[in-house]
Amino acid sequence: METSLPPDLARKLLNKDLANLVQRVHHGGKLTRAERSMLQNLASSTAGGTGPAFARNFVDLADILGVTRQSITTWKKRKDAPTPAANGLHDVSTWREFMKRHDLKGAEPGTDFDTALRARKLLAEVEERELKVAVRKGLYVAVEDVRQEWTRVAGRVTNLLRNKFENELPPICSGLDATGIQEENRKAIDEVLTLLSQGHG
Repeated sequence: METSLPPDLARKLLNKDLANLVQRVHHGGKLTRAERSMLQNLASSTAGGTGPAFARNFVDLADILGVTRQSITTWKKRKDAPTPAANGLHDVSTWREFMKRHDLKGAEPGTDFDTALRARKLLAEVEERELKVAVRKGLYVAVEDVRQEWTRVAGRVTNLLRNKFENELPPICSGLDATGIQEENRKAIDEVLTLLSQGHG
């Protein structure tokens, strides 16, 4: 028989897992694939801090807003408190505006959003650590190094081509017909490519 955890207990368990992951990462530990997946889900579960757009009832609304049910019971008695839609759903954004307008904090404001922020921060730390390790292993190359290498290779290609077509080929092609000149050009290009592939020139 499948049982569901109360939202408050589920949140506490997730926060405990997240705290354990934070400690492990800060001590240089690695995340398993399942842990990374959980972290990514947490990080994106309340993207932008908005969460679900609608709540089915006041119990869900309290959970989404991160406050107690007693707070919702008290707040909904206010004259300007949001009312359910015709289908019974509660507009979460309207309730957030209502809370902001009256500076209502509740018992545990923003718990889900804070969890998402912590998860995103931890995920960023993990990715930064992994990038540094990859750089140390030589798996990544700095853009400036690539630019310098490209400039060096382009210079070698230019020098080889100029030497072939400006110095070596004119005497060889002198007196040849178009077919002969084309063949000599083809040989020169192949020779340049061979030298480059062998790291010469």
